Amino acid sequence: MLPAIPTPQQLNLLRLPALGPISLKRIVATFLLTVLLFGPVTAPITYALSTPSTGAAGGTAQDPDRARDRDGKSKGDRDRDRRDGHGRDRDRADRSSNRATVQHLPTGLTAKTVDGIPVSLDRNQLRHAATIISVGSRTKGVGRDGIVVALMASLTESHLQMLANPGAYPSSVKHPHDGVGQDFDSLGLFQMRPASGWGSVKELMQPEYQAAAFFGGPDGPNNGSPRGLLDIDGWKNLHKGAAAQAVEVSAYPYRYAQYKPVALAILDQLTPARGR
Repeated sequence: MLPAIPTPQQLNLLRLPALGPISLKRIVATFLLTVLLFGPVTAPITYALSTPSTGAAGGTAQDPDRARDRDGKSKGDRDRDRRDGHGRDRDRADRSSNRATVQHLPTGLTAKTVDGIPVSLDRNQLRHAATIISVGSRTKGVGRDGIVVALMASLTESHLQMLANPGAYPSSVKHPHDGVGQDFDSLGLFQMRPASGWGSVKELMQPEYQAAAFFGGPDGPNNGSPRGLLDIDGWKNLHKGAAAQAVEVSAYPYRYAQYKPVALAILDQLTPARGR
């Protein structure tokens, strides 16, 4: 007659919770219990089935991914915490870098000045704004504040348009432009003057060059003369309108501050920041 094979329910009665290394007393007690329940023939089989397998160190073998630490966390939990932590670190790094990246170019935008005057911008004007943002973003030391100053200046000077000046420089109309201006010999987005040393007509009829010249700094094309924004000591401590005036040296220094809300609206629309 074949020995009776214990049922799973009977085996579960014999399985004791894993409490660390198996002691000799526990082994003897479990074996004696199997003899009483199932007889001497079936006991070895039953004992073998009911006793938890042990790892190399003598403890109960466990799935390493499900093993818990002192805080009750498994390896999988700890891995997820590390991944989540790294993600949060990256988010914090992105925010602390204070950089602005163009992610969206709308077909148009309307915002109001400080005095409540509506300003409507089309896609081409916003494309110039995107150029200013991109140049400022990759220029060390500018950050979002410097970009806002630049947008305020260009909104005031040219309404974010590349303006030729055929009266002063007939050749300027040979370059891509959005319209014409006639303010002395001023050109482009920031109405910069070749006669003041900002650059040649060809250079100043390029949006990226104008933006780089406005920001200036050690990598700027004007080498600190005339001064770009980064060449002005303590520009970050100035009101943004005053910082724009320090670069433009306009006869109407108070105009720039009017466009701060418009500049902020442009930056928010083109560079939607996470968590804002």
